[in-house]
Amino acid sequence: MPMISRLKSLFEHHDDHANELNVELATTALLLEVARADSHISHQEKEAVWHLIKGLHQLSDREARDLIEEALTQTEEANSVHNFTNVVKKNLILNQKLKLLEGLWRVAYEDDVLEPHEEAMIRKVSDLLYLRHSEFIQAKLAVTESKGK
Repeated sequence: MPMISRLKSLFEHHDDHANELNVELATTALLLEVARADSHISHQEKEAVWHLIKGLHQLSDREARDLIEEALTQTEEANSVHNFTNVVKKNLILNQKLKLLEGLWRVAYEDDVLEPHEEAMIRKVSDLLYLRHSEFIQAKLAVTESKGK
């Protein structure tokens, strides 16, 4: 197979893989990326993701569990969060993006410790979703005030 054909097939395969992502999987993956940002997903963080996606997407317990397992696989194979944020950017309206942003903060604060890597991941996602800094801060304050921090 000529080199150009092989390269083309690699890109076509990559595009197909990106198209398989749906908004539920992308949002779950982003929540898990925040949980994983400190190199460890605690039980509390995984539970928080489970509750958040059930509420965000009106899923049954089994659907939420399956979605988390698929998202864990996707995030382990992903090189970056860009594919996930692109799906979210294209499929969610501003209010839904803000709810997701608040969910990212909830996951980060679930173990009562905000790690610098978690905050950096939330900042990156927020920037990639073209959210304003004031929205980033408002979401953080909403979560910290509800947790009494």
